[in-house]
Amino acid sequence: MAFLKEFNIFIKVILYWICSFVGASFFFFLFGLEKVVIFGKNLFLPLPSENSFSVQIFSRIRSDLLPDGVQLVVTNPLDALVAQVLLSILLGFFLTIPLFLYRLVLYLEPALLPREKKVVLWSLFPFVFLFVSGSMFSYYFLIPATFKILYPYATIIGAVPYFSVNEFIQYIFGLMIGVGIMFLLPLFMILLSYLRIISAEFWINKWRFALIFFLILCAIITPDGTAISMVILFVPLVGLYFIGCFFARKCSIIT
Repeated sequence: MAFLKEFNIFIKVILYWICSFVGASFFFFLFGLEKVVIFGKNLFLPLPSENSFSVQIFSRIRSDLLPDGVQLVVTNPLDALVAQVLLSILLGFFLTIPLFLYRLVLYLEPALLPREKKVVLWSLFPFVFLFVSGSMFSYYFLIPATFKILYPYATIIGAVPYFSVNEFIQYIFGLMIGVGIMFLLPLFMILLSYLRIISAEFWINKWRFALIFFLILCAIITPDGTAISMVILFVPLVGLYFIGCFFARKCSIIT
């Protein structure tokens, strides 16, 4: 009973985010920028449109990331609709992440000590910044490099390179979210050291094991057999780890 009561409180606290997330997803799915003439001036306004934001953003993603000569295909009549709905949901999630974090802090606030509350509040902006940075790094560097390396193998053996629409969206956003979470590494290191859960010396002394772990993790995440995309992801992770070590040490001295 206590669990159900606590779960009910949690749902009430994040209900505002849930409504915002659903509303944003419907907005991306139903609305798009349309040219409207008002008092002789051309204006672009968000209006209900078949060429919705999800369709427009998908077109941009396709032009940015899909390699030349690779075709996008649908394998059944529902694929295009499902892909558009999935993209709208993912866009709504990305847009409302800050609000979700804020509502989550409100839920945890009664259980936090003043020191812990201060740490959580100050970590919200770095959380969003690092997550978005990781996602953008994946979008502009990791994914294009992976596609350019892997798809020429299809033409070598005489196969027709193609990508199903659903797999295309799932792969891109899955990698963006995964790398975004990995870029949160220094924030977690600093928080754990500031809260005295793990000492800063632990991070500094275990850096060799961390590098080995990063190599294994990057090898699993990146499918590139030439290891180029693995290195592209490995280098910033190493830099973020040592940044985390530096600031974790600073926090331990201050506290």
